[in-house]
Amino acid sequence: YELVIEPNMAFGTGNHETTSLMIELLLNMELKGKKVLDMGCGTGVLAMLASKLGAKEILAIDIDQWAYEGTLENSRINQCNNIAVKMGDASLLGNQTFDLILANIHKNVLLHDVQKYREVLNPGGMLIMSGFYETDLADITHAAIEAQLHPLDFKVKNRWVAAVYQLK
Repeated sequence: YELVIEPNMAFGTGNHETTSLMIELLLNMELKGKKVLDMGCGTGVLAMLASKLGAKEILAIDIDQWAYEGTLENSRINQCNNIAVKMGDASLLGNQTFDLILANIHKNVLLHDVQKYREVLNPGGMLIMSGFYETDLADITHAAIEAQLHPLDFKVKNRWVAAVYQLK
């Protein structure tokens, strides 16, 4: 898949370990017809890949103005017309639900928001989290389990981790 990314000042060109780990995991998933949430979307690279992989509806959220504007522009450039973009944090998540949540954010934000992600995840849905080091995996997994999310898999690259959890 070819994506044109204009990074401006936003995170997420695909070169950082956390983004590339998320991409590896996404490429091995069936996304056709799925509703996807990309929290901390940065440039929108994960949202756009989800779109190209057949997701029917994607919501991309970031707290940063550059990321918000960049995701809008990159989605337009890549003709990903099924991506809605919002500026803010997990407090924007209302009663919408998702089949897949992608959260490539700092450890402390993940720990704070994991319960909210669980609340908007459909039964059987998956949460993929990255943005933390291998030494933080136990803390992240503990918080996920407390939120009734079951660990499925994780990948490590240069001490960075992406971990997959499922709501059963």
